[in-house]
Amino acid sequence: MLKSAGVPCEGKPHFSVREDGTCQEEGLIEKGKIWDMTRTKLFCAVLSLPVPPRSENPSRKEVNGEIRDNLAQKSIHKFLLVGYDKSGTSTIYKQAKIMHGIPFSEDERQTIKFSIQRKLFGYLAILLEGREQFEEESLLEKRKSCVIDRSGPSAAACEYAPFIEEMWKDAAIQATYNRRTELQMLPRVATYFLDRAVEISRTDYEPSDMDILYADGITSSNSPTCMKFSFPKSTQDDSLDPAYRHDSSLRYQLIRVHPRSLGEHYKWLDMFDDTYIVLFCVALTDYDEYSVDRNGVLTNKMLASKELFESIVTHPTFENKNFLLILNEFDLLVEKIEQVPLTHCEWFHDFKPFVGQNSPNSTNPSLAQRAFHYIGMKFKTLFRSLTMKKLFVSLVIGLENHTVDEALRYARENIMWDE
Repeated sequence: MLKSAGVPCEGKPHFSVREDGTCQEEGLIEKGKIWDMTRTKLFCAVLSLPVPPRSENPSRKEVNGEIRDNLAQKSIHKFLLVGYDKSGTSTIYKQAKIMHGIPFSEDERQTIKFSIQRKLFGYLAILLEGREQFEEESLLEKRKSCVIDRSGPSAAACEYAPFIEEMWKDAAIQATYNRRTELQMLPRVATYFLDRAVEISRTDYEPSDMDILYADGITSSNSPTCMKFSFPKSTQDDSLDPAYRHDSSLRYQLIRVHPRSLGEHYKWLDMFDDTYIVLFCVALTDYDEYSVDRNGVLTNKMLASKELFESIVTHPTFENKNFLLILNEFDLLVEKIEQVPLTHCEWFHDFKPFVGQNSPNSTNPSLAQRAFHYIGMKFKTLFRSLTMKKLFVSLVIGLENHTVDEALRYARENIMWDE
């Protein structure tokens, strides 16, 4: 190319060419800008060759922009989000999508819509059973007509929507609904959807962002889901050291994985060896709740989270990875811990907080705050015993977007500390 541009190249000399086309033979004076030479201009014009930036060729600017974008895409920092079943990983993932303006696909929206409608029919069936329990009346015929169609949720919505509207106006059903706290089978989230039962049962119902957050899951299966995003500038950035301020060129990927999709003995974890940090989610209210594990054994959900945590932390794939423990559902813990002691879980048998009377100006931590710090320390101690490293902890309320944002930014800062 230098010869074609008219630069003398006898004797195999060494040249350096800068981006602007300035050509210089090693140890000698500059030879001028090859892109300004007549022959070069002719060749570039005839063969449509690209020229460097700061030239008059606009297509080159576009090419450079694409190159920078491609480089940015390649330097993606990956967050792996995992936790025990119902720990809140799907809520956190959906909250992150909403916060960063990433739309849900049509399949995701339809899956969530049908899930909400199926759940609604289940809640109504519980109310019907509750009416029978409270009034000792038989509503067998109506209960039969409110069968949950698990194979075709959209068909169920079409067929039963008029019946649901009629049933919801029934005085006995409303009286039963007012006593819903006495129905142990009815979950807390049921109230959110039952208050809008008629609207949700209609075929033209479209879930709002808040409906999506309250709904279970994201997809019809337990397959991994992922989203790419960048952090918008925050008011907090101005108070940070320049090295920790927002860099718009950095891209991140949040990968949410359900434990059931990891295979036996979590053999698929090696697929995530390029993860920068693992976000492990634990529901603070799991300490007195139970579920059936993969072996069919009824187990305490907090102990199940602990077992999953140990399995992932000690997996060879994450030997040198950092972990951020996300303690979720603090708002529900505030209510529950006043009624059910934390010692219900055998792992927390030594939780004996001293809680004095709180005056209006008191700075004493509440019982829930003490429980949060205690649970965090239990996991920190466990993590250090397994890895000899420090575990980072973040408090999250999945339905409150600012807490999810703070957790993700904390994970970002953790990566910066390493770098």
